[in-house]
Amino acid sequence: MRRRAFWGIVGVVLVTMTAAGAAAAVLINRSVQSSVREEFERQAVATARLVEAGARNPGMPGSRRPELGSLLAISAAVGGHDYVEAALVDPGGGVTMAGTESALLDQAPIDLTAITRMIRFEAEVEGGSVAAFLIPVVVGNSRVIVAIGTNLEIVPWNDVLLRFAWAVVLGVALAALLAWWLARSLTRRLDPLREASLAMAAGDMGARVEVGRDDEVAEVEVAFNAMAAGIGESRRREREFLVSVSHDLRTPLTTISGYTEALDEGKVASGDTVRIAGVIHRESSRLGRLVEDFMLLSRIEAREFSLRPESVDLAGHLSGVVEAFRGKADEAGIELVTDLDEMPAVLVDPDRIAQVVGNLLENALRYTPGGGTVRLGLADRGGFAAISVADTGPGIDAADVPHLFERLYVTQRYRPVRPEGSGLGLSIVKELVDAMAGTMEVDSLPGRGTTLTVSIPKAPPPEPPGP
Repeated sequence: MRRRAFWGIVGVVLVTMTAAGAAAAVLINRSVQSSVREEFERQAVATARLVEAGARNPGMPGSRRPELGSLLAISAAVGGHDYVEAALVDPGGGVTMAGTESALLDQAPIDLTAITRMIRFEAEVEGGSVAAFLIPVVVGNSRVIVAIGTNLEIVPWNDVLLRFAWAVVLGVALAALLAWWLARSLTRRLDPLREASLAMAAGDMGARVEVGRDDEVAEVEVAFNAMAAGIGESRRREREFLVSVSHDLRTPLTTISGYTEALDEGKVASGDTVRIAGVIHRESSRLGRLVEDFMLLSRIEAREFSLRPESVDLAGHLSGVVEAFRGKADEAGIELVTDLDEMPAVLVDPDRIAQVVGNLLENALRYTPGGGTVRLGLADRGGFAAISVADTGPGIDAADVPHLFERLYVTQRYRPVRPEGSGLGLSIVKELVDAMAGTMEVDSLPGRGTTLTVSIPKAPPPEPPGP
């Protein structure tokens, strides 16, 4: 990162200076060209006046008046030009050369009589390149074509490029120093993040970084600390979950192992065989439910399952679900009642709804003492169907409500009246409801029972747009 920052800053400075230099060169060239044209035009007008005055002097016979040559030489010396020539174009189209030199006029790209505006062209005089201008000047009824040329470059590019190169070298050197300082400053602040990340990778979940000044790096530091806290909390819950699962697995395994060992050694009386078989069957069923719920919860969290919504008469569907628990409720001496409002068919996954309601009913039956009541309700809430399960169990403390859907939390905090089940039911319910874009509400007071309400959309949410 340090190298990237260094070369990035140097590259930006180099590109910026090059672009700025090129733009400055273009602007300078345009400005010089404009100034040269204005100056050449001014001198052409003055030269034309001299040519006109000389041409009208009756004391100068001949088509090439030598005296005009002297005037043009004076004009070239005053203007600092290597060549100044002139030609007089009369109204009839005749051309009279002024002076004895016409090297530039003879190389004019177009006929002198057709020149109506300033023309720049390259001429060659005595093997050297000459930058030349042809400038027409109206004098009375005639026109004077003035040719001005110089052997010098209009812009001294060699000097300009040399100075520009020195400026680039100096700018790059200063940019390199600045880039080195900025890269070192930035990476120095990232070193604590790197060290804390390595510490976390080595197993230190308490690794944190000190938040510096208020800038983007500080935001990364805050985000890292939040991530580290979240990972630490997840690790803590994972350890507690594994300990609890190990305990729950060990209990039925110990029971099954003890009875099968007794059977194998022939220590069980013949009259106890049926009872022991029942115990082994019950414990193995408990073990199977625990493993099945654990695998189901893992698939749900990994989103390795799908929803298959269809049109469902929810009141009728829930009536069928509750009947599966009627025998268990009667055996426990619990009154199982329903309060199901009729509503139009909704588009939901019936299997997942049955799974949610079944886990809620099973959890309520585990904690409701004999003589109590478990009530299954269904109400229409606009775009949602509200399914509630209320019991007359011990209730839940307000401090425990936010943790109600954590794995095995309720089982560890509250001893059930009937300990069968895995203790993962509420965690499974929460994951399924979230997958169906639903919400959950908890209404509970210690000693007055608990009501869990699940609100499911009557139609599944739209699928997210594809990539």
